Amino acid sequence: MAAVITATLSSATANSYATLAAANTYFETVPDSSGWDSKTTDQKNRALIAATRWIDSLNYYGVRCDENQALKWPRNNYVADGVTLDCDSIPNAILYAQFELALAIANNTASITGNTGTTGLYDEVELGDLRVKYNSTSQSNGPVNNVFDVYPWLQSHLGPYVLGGAGGYQVRVTRG
Repeated sequence: MAAVITATLSSATANSYATLAAANTYFETVPDSSGWDSKTTDQKNRALIAATRWIDSLNYYGVRCDENQALKWPRNNYVADGVTLDCDSIPNAILYAQFELALAIANNTASITGNTGTTGLYDEVELGDLRVKYNSTSQSNGPVNNVFDVYPWLQSHLGPYVLGGAGGYQVRVTRG
């Protein structure tokens, strides 16, 4: 069955922040759009929906505009870079993040698989006379805590809006 995008602001059934037409328009402005242009409409729709899900897995400043909306955006009650969020739009940075993440997912559907592999794990650590050699076969893969683990460049788009960083799962604590 073909994927269908619903990109209505504050909708209880929305599954994407942007339409395919908006994504196609965005990719008309990038230096190389071949990775997007070569995909079928269904592949593009699936990538946009998947990108939205990953963006929605993060915690954001502000509050949802409607308690019944399916997605975390639009939001209000927050100012980022001198711009007050409102319920009538989604910031361009969020949309650009969706488009760029959709492109990445469309071209590597297995990119977010649940672990970060063994990159960054040490076989041996030495500090002066102290040396520790690890049994590399016993080291497990690192877990994907959030989409920043796999695509750290997304922070340039989402950073001003996200609670916490690219570390472990974080929640807001409010004293009352």
